[in-house]
Amino acid sequence: MTNIIINAKNHTIEMNKTVTKAASRFGTPEYNELQEARRAYPTFRVVTVAKKTAKPVYKGLTFEYIEKYIAAHDDDEKSITAEYLMLRGLDEAGKNADADSANYSDIKDWFFQTFPAIEQFHSERNALLEKIAQRKAEKQAAKKAA
Repeated sequence: MTNIIINAKNHTIEMNKTVTKAASRFGTPEYNELQEARRAYPTFRVVTVAKKTAKPVYKGLTFEYIEKYIAAHDDDEKSITAEYLMLRGLDEAGKNADADSANYSDIKDWFFQTFPAIEQFHSERNALLEKIAQRKAEKQAAKKAA
């Protein structure tokens, strides 16, 4: 099994929430794996870590933000606004049909296709935020070790 990660840099035995729950039940394969890791690394702390999401998170990318960005970057014919309103079911045809909005994920994908620079910005910001979080975790680990 590969449910446990040995993080030598931080002196931790890491598991996600699902594995932690399973390892708390005596006799399960996850429990046995954890006990083996604890015997191999008796000085390491056991920690539960958040699962890494496959898709990046775009904090602050709300419909309000999207609308403001479109308003500031639309063409003279307001064609981008028209597409957005259609996706949201807020254009005249959508109102007449009592249409629902497309889901957030589809609108986000359309927005990034329309404005690729925004996706690049969010990707770079997420990378920077991850770097900051890693530095913070390293400082905390060093502080605990001292």
